[in-house]
Amino acid sequence: MQIYRTQAKGNPLLQVLCKEGYQAVDMHYHSRFSVDGLSKIPPIMKQCKKLTIGTSFTDHNHIGGALQARKLSKNIFLVPGLELTCHNGVHILLHFYDWESYISFYENDMKKRIKKNPWFLDITHDEAVDLASGYPCLITAPHPYGPGFCGIKKFPITKETLKKIHSIETMNATLTKEMNDQGIAWTARLNKGITGGSDGHCLAELGNALTLCKADTLEEFLDAIRKKKSIVIGKEEKLMEDAVNAVSKFIREEKRAPHKQLEKMWRDRGLLEWDHLKKSLMGKDFFHHFHAHHQEPQRQHLSKHQHTRHLIHSSKPKHF
Repeated sequence: MQIYRTQAKGNPLLQVLCKEGYQAVDMHYHSRFSVDGLSKIPPIMKQCKKLTIGTSFTDHNHIGGALQARKLSKNIFLVPGLELTCHNGVHILLHFYDWESYISFYENDMKKRIKKNPWFLDITHDEAVDLASGYPCLITAPHPYGPGFCGIKKFPITKETLKKIHSIETMNATLTKEMNDQGIAWTARLNKGITGGSDGHCLAELGNALTLCKADTLEEFLDAIRKKKSIVIGKEEKLMEDAVNAVSKFIREEKRAPHKQLEKMWRDRGLLEWDHLKKSLMGKDFFHHFHAHHQEPQRQHLSKHQHTRHLIHSSKPKHF
């Protein structure tokens, strides 16, 4: 994996690679077509031209921003993108090989799934990945160790789903270094392709993390990621910058979403977070240790955790 943790904008390395035929793309960016996005399409396109980068509008459950940008592209490299916000909270990134398939996926498989709540699909991440695998697209797990419930590693993943995922977002500029490092380690174990994106919701964040591939066409670009030939350049935002941008997102969300939908969105988020917290705690040291030492233990239960495994290997077990 070639990952360079350094400022991407104006970086000499970026300039050298672009001269060698690499195309630089911010593979994870949100416009005002996302419920929490702040930037309009024309300024984004202008900024892409200024930075000499391409981008992918990965708005939540929406393709309007990408379609508008396509009309204004004027030699800017655009990757048709979409971020699915699944029923259980997990986010999945999709990048399509052609615009026709992109539109078809949205019209035929997305619209009917956001009628009750446009902010959350009515399917889980396993179902979403299975659905997307029927289309010519790159399936990516963004911010796998991200905060809250949006990272796929916060939930059980089937082997079938893992096989269908082509790449992992190893550099998300809004995360902490520790979160991204966990994602990098997981990607190495899985031997998947890598992508980088700003996950920006305002203009200042555009280009904070980039994916570079030696490619002239959309197909070549996405194939390079699949073949593990991509390069990622980027750096995490400073804590204060990230906090300010996060607050701006939530304010935008509050203004944009209808009151009833907003209530449902936060209720869904709260329930999902609480459910994840309970599952995490029940599988962690405190509850496991309590059960092992203060309740009737079973060998099978004790053997599952490093903090109680010694009890069944002890020459003189204290509990049985």
